[in-house]
Amino acid sequence: MEESKRIKNFTSSEVYKLIPMGSVKMTPEELAEFKIQNPGSKKRNKSFGFTDLGKTYIKKKRNEILMNRSSSVQVNTKPLKWGSLMEIVLFQKDEIGRDYRMAHKLTIVHDKIKHFSGTPDLIELGVKIGEIKCYYPDNFCDLSVCLLKKDVELFKKEFPKEYWQCVSNAILCDVDRAEIIVFMPYYDELIDIIEQVEQTNILESNNLNPTDYWFLQNDDIETLPYLPNNSKMSNINRFEFEVPPNDKKFLISRIEEAIKLLNTT
Repeated sequence: MEESKRIKNFTSSEVYKLIPMGSVKMTPEELAEFKIQNPGSKKRNKSFGFTDLGKTYIKKKRNEILMNRSSSVQVNTKPLKWGSLMEIVLFQKDEIGRDYRMAHKLTIVHDKIKHFSGTPDLIELGVKIGEIKCYYPDNFCDLSVCLLKKDVELFKKEFPKEYWQCVSNAILCDVDRAEIIVFMPYYDELIDIIEQVEQTNILESNNLNPTDYWFLQNDDIETLPYLPNNSKMSNINRFEFEVPPNDKKFLISRIEEAIKLLNTT
């Protein structure tokens, strides 16, 4: 059922594709007026519409409407399965906060904007949303370094996909704050996680397919993401921020503009 709320809709995890502005040539009248205001500029185009990335995404959603199914086929990659398990492991940790509830299986559809939905990882009702990222080493480190600087504009610039996902889910949950959390286990933690998977029903109880996690028992541990126990970096890094109201308005305007093109693309 949750999948049906994602197909045909622009989703939080992909809305970053709608953010960059495309460009078109100015009309002769627009160019003349522009030259009066900017006499030294050689600019001939104006910002308009969407980039090729956005146009492709809009077309994908048009195809889903026409076919009444997802235009993608399911891919069960190791990083994807790793991330699903690590979200559960992280949520069980006391430092995440007991006011959060896990919502990664709850897809929210906007009550007024058609074709707009998202699935936040965490919700503190009426307060904030949380997004969990359990990346492999380089991405984990890069995102951690960015988050530790506690700079919203830097986060938006360096990680637009993650930033606009936070903004989108804050809109859908009608809250003004968002938190991004990145996690990679220490070596000793990873050993405990593997043992927990082998000896308990953590997978089944969280609706994860045990056959998808064969690699935990069979792969060399060095092929799995972990931090050395003596790492200079913490295993959990997080950044909570107030979502800029103008970014909420801008994202809504971009989604509404994209929706108008669904029947014309």
